This record gives sequence, C-alpha cells and structure tokens, in this order.
Amino acid sequence: MEQKEQGFVRSKETKKRPVEPEVKQNEEQEQNAPPVKIEQLASSLDHIQQQAVSAYTAYIEAEQQVANAYKENEQQVEDAYKNTEKQAKRIYTEYLNQSSKIREESEQQIKKVYEESIAQATKNRIEAELQSKNVYSESIAQASKVCEESIAQAWQTRKDTMGKAWLIYTKSRKL
Repeated sequence: MEQKEQGFVRSKETKKRPVEPEVKQNEEQEQNAPPVKIEQLASSLDHIQQQAVSAYTAYIEAEQQVANAYKENEQQVEDAYKNTEKQAKRIYTEYLNQSSKIREESEQQIKKVYEESIAQATKNRIEAELQSKNVYSESIAQASKVCEESIAQAWQTRKDTMGKAWLIYTKSRKL
C-alpha cells in the first residue's frame, strides 16, 4: 500500500521488494546531500512554472496560428473557386454572344442569298417571257409574211394560169 501512496505502480510480473531498505537508503542520501536552500528551490520552481506558462502560451498561440492558417486557406480556396466560377461564366457569356452573332450573320447571309436568288429568278423569268414574246412576235410576223407571200404567189400563179387559159380559149375560138 505504501507503494501506491508514493505513486509507484508495479506490474504483476515484477518481484516485490521490501520497501524499507529503499526508504532507508533515500534517507541516507538526503542526509548526506548538501543542504539546499529553500530560496533556490522556490526560484527553480518559479522558473519551471514560468517556462510552463511560456510553453502553454506558445502552444495556444501556435494553435491560434494553425486555426488562422486554416481559415486563411479556406478563404483562399473560396476566393479561387469564386474567381474560377466568374471566369467560367464570363467565358460562357462570351461564347454565347459569339454564337448568337455568328447565327445572326448566317441568317442575314441566307436571307441575302435568298433575296438575290429571287431577284435573279424574277429577272430570268422576265427575260424568258420577253424572249418568248419576241419569238412569238417574230414567228407570227414570219408566218404572216409567208402566208402573204404564199397568197401573193398563189394569186400570181392563178393570174398566170388564168391568163394562159384565156389565151388558149381565145386562140381556140379563133380557129
């Protein structure tokens, strides 16, 4: 029990030794040791206590620095995320605007080509109709001319034939 009071705990495997010889030996050492001044002990304890307080204060400060570093790191990561998000949205908006502009330009080109095609087709139709009218007019004029020439030639042939017939008739009567 004395061992527990002194703060020593022994395992079951170690052999128990008598305590009295150790106590006697410690007492002898204390008696033979030079006397220590109480002031030295108090000063030494104060010094150790100051070191402990300094160490504890340094530990608390270090812990705060670590917490601040984590907070700062978290803020930097958050800022980086926000910057990346802004940049991604800006790029998306730029691509959207470019795509819209390209689409509008394409639609304008298509409309222009369509209008030019309609204008060309209309021009071709008008030219074809005019050409058709000209061909029709020329064909009618030529047919009319051919008809008139044919009638005139037929009339001339009739006239010549009638003249010959009358000549033959009148010759035959004179005979």
